[in-house]
Amino acid sequence: MGKTSNQQSATGWTDEYIITYEDFSVASAGTLADRATLEFNYAIPAGSQVRNVAAHLVTAFDDSGGGDELNFIVGDDSDDNGYLTTALVHTEETEITYVANTGALLDNENGVVYTAADTIDILFTPDAATGTPYSLNELTAGKIVFKFDIAQI
Repeated sequence: MGKTSNQQSATGWTDEYIITYEDFSVASAGTLADRATLEFNYAIPAGSQVRNVAAHLVTAFDDSGGGDELNFIVGDDSDDNGYLTTALVHTEETEITYVANTGALLDNENGVVYTAADTIDILFTPDAATGTPYSLNELTAGKIVFKFDIAQI
């Protein structure tokens, strides 16, 4: 993914990153152990300011096995849930539909300025509360769209 259209940028969201259940497959993500957290990264160029981060769960995630939880957080190297704190996205949970700016990094209305290149880190964790192991490559449905407001300074 990447930059949004000029029309979408006018609404305040300059970048987007779409993740579907297919991104968790062995072919896409390599071998995933049971209870493994999977990390996706979105590049932030040096001289950028991240002002807003949001997620829209288009389709709840489901799996072919006994999985009953899938949670995500969004942050960076300094604070792994600094943009979005824990959100639930599995069909067996009370999943979110929309979430924005729940992390501590965006408590400051000015956002976060990056003087060096970095990444926005999106971490998905199965079975966070129940401890019932399943592999993320068992997912058979799910789509989530992450939106970012990133200004170049």
